[in-house]
Amino acid sequence: MSQFDEKQQQRYMELLDSVPMKNLEEKAQVTAYKRIKQRTRQKRLMQWSITAAIIVIAFIGSIRVSPTIAHAFAQIPVLKPLVEMIVFDKGIEDIVNNEYYEQINASQTINGKTLTVTGVVADESGMIISYRLNSNEDLANFIGVRTELKQKDELVQATVGGSWTAKPKGTYEVEDTINVAASEGMDYSSKDFELILSLRDHPETEFEIPFTLKSELKPSKRFTINKEVVVDGQRFTIHELIISPLRSELKMSIDPSNTKKILSFEDIRIYDEQQEEWGKIKNGFVGFGQYEEEQFSIMLESNYFRIPDSITIELREIEAIDKADEFIVVDFDQKTVISQPENIEVELEIKDLYEIQYKVKPYKKNEHKGVFNKLIDAEGNIFYAYSTWISFPVYENYMLIGQFFDMENVEKLPVNPVKLEIARYEQYLNGTGRLEVKLN
Repeated sequence: MSQFDEKQQQRYMELLDSVPMKNLEEKAQVTAYKRIKQRTRQKRLMQWSITAAIIVIAFIGSIRVSPTIAHAFAQIPVLKPLVEMIVFDKGIEDIVNNEYYEQINASQTINGKTLTVTGVVADESGMIISYRLNSNEDLANFIGVRTELKQKDELVQATVGGSWTAKPKGTYEVEDTINVAASEGMDYSSKDFELILSLRDHPETEFEIPFTLKSELKPSKRFTINKEVVVDGQRFTIHELIISPLRSELKMSIDPSNTKKILSFEDIRIYDEQQEEWGKIKNGFVGFGQYEEEQFSIMLESNYFRIPDSITIELREIEAIDKADEFIVVDFDQKTVISQPENIEVELEIKDLYEIQYKVKPYKKNEHKGVFNKLIDAEGNIFYAYSTWISFPVYENYMLIGQFFDMENVEKLPVNPVKLEIARYEQYLNGTGRLEVKLN
């Protein structure tokens, strides 16, 4: 085991004492925890730090399988914003275990509200910025946040996303994360950044908090593959695997001569030599680019801190339809369906104000997803769906879904007839694509 410096020893002692006993409901865990704390008080400082480190790592591993432990561990202020991410992404678990996060603790107070950038995890693929928001006003009154990240007074060339779920009444403190993902890689020529976070109220409360990264950034590890995988007669090429501490990126392309239109790679997994699984990102950025482009990327969990000698890549569930079934043609003025592929079982109704409603078979995974994401009018103009709702509970043999297309700020309304492009449909290729790759 590696040696710990004095600062690390103190931090682990604080972590050990911070875990609230009342939240550890399993008797065996409580008993073992108390015994460890009693023993360590009688031993040297080094033994304090080692024991605490083991407990912290054990708790982190438990977060993914135990809601009770996750709740208890979330009481530790430094790590609380990462707990939910560990549940969805075990690459974050490795980041915490290897202490690859940097504490920032930079704050700004405006009108009784204080925003604190608590910490950052940064690598060549982007960042995860943890923050805490305290307010003298009930945060249930706010409907969302807008986030930006600047470097040298200019917006970074990356996607910056912050989520905001509805808060229960009586919420005065929130801890959450902001995801930054750069398709061309982050620029760290300057390590000085500024987070801009606006609370969406009237008027908006806008925080601007500068912070500087001081820790050494670990470089991404790149592995050239350039091998083809065939699934149900459809050809795919995996070009490169890029592994960063935050996420792994699988660069791929689809053979344009394929007979199927690929809608989604529902289940991609990587297995190491011990058959440990590393899957798609479930809560965050899932990829870059469109499947029609020369190359696109799919994001997977990261195994940066334990690179194996070889891996197996599996493409398990690929959502696809015949290319001839790509569109349903409608007329919004006449509220009629002009043509619809026989293989697409959607009972479609055209409503007012560019709204559509339709019935489909219940999704196997009970996911919240619409069949369409855009329409193309007779002149080739593209209009995107901006709102989707799904009726719950699901009816006996169908789901009712509604979608709206945003026409408020367009220069010209769609010219009929229009083509509704099918974006998701639960129809899959047969079989699994499998590729073994040597990394070392």
